[in-house]
Parts: sequence; C-alpha cells; structure tokens
Amino acid sequence: MHGISIDWLGVLVAAVLNMVIGFVWYSKWLFGPLWLKLAGGESSHMGDAKLALLSTFASSLVIAFFIDFFEAHIGVTTVSDGVFIGVCAWAGFVATTQIGSVIWLKRPFKLFLLDTGAKLLSFAVMGGILGA
Repeated sequence: MHGISIDWLGVLVAAVLNMVIGFVWYSKWLFGPLWLKLAGGESSHMGDAKLALLSTFASSLVIAFFIDFFEAHIGVTTVSDGVFIGVCAWAGFVATTQIGSVIWLKRPFKLFLLDTGAKLLSFAVMGGILGA
C-alpha cells in the first residue's frame, strides 16, 4: 500500500458537497416535507442542530476519505471512473445496508428510495470530485 496519496483538499471539498447535497435534498423546497411525513417526524423535534451538523460533517469526511483511499488504491484518474466507484460503493455498502430498515423495521420503501437516492447522488458526486 505504498505510494497511495490522499487528496486532502479533495476530501474536504467532497465532504462539504455531501453536506450541501443533503441540505438541498432534505430542504423544504425538495424532499424535506415528504421525508418528514414518511419518517414520522416533526421538524421541531430534530434535536441539537450544532451537534447534528458536526456529526454529519465528521461522517462526510470519513466517507470522502475512504472513497479517495479506494480510488487512489485502484488508480482512478478520471471523473467518470470516480463516479463509477462512488456508485459501486453506494450499491455495495449503502443500499444493501439501508434496505434492512424496510425488511426488518417495515419502514416505507419510498423512505428507502428517498434516503438512498440522496446517498447515491452524494457518492457519485464525491467519487467524481475525488476521481478528477
């Protein structure tokens, strides 16, 4: 594993874009109201926003780091290959683990599609940014 170099600026940019995508995706102008309805929540009960933002940013950094790590290990050098790796990571890890909430907890399949759709877009964008 010698010679693998992490693009720290790319990781930071990808993490920020992941958060921006989430903010827009779950905003009141896009899927936020539907998400609240399907998840059975209320916007007034969302908890400590500062802690949630910090936790989400930390999670975004970890995701971006590992996408960059995998892409560096494989030798990805193009946006399209990066997007492909992001989509593969989503299909192999995100979609397959989130489907459990539909199977075991009987959560609505529409909620699964909404949540995994956001992650698909984020992973594809992060993969593309980091693959460039």
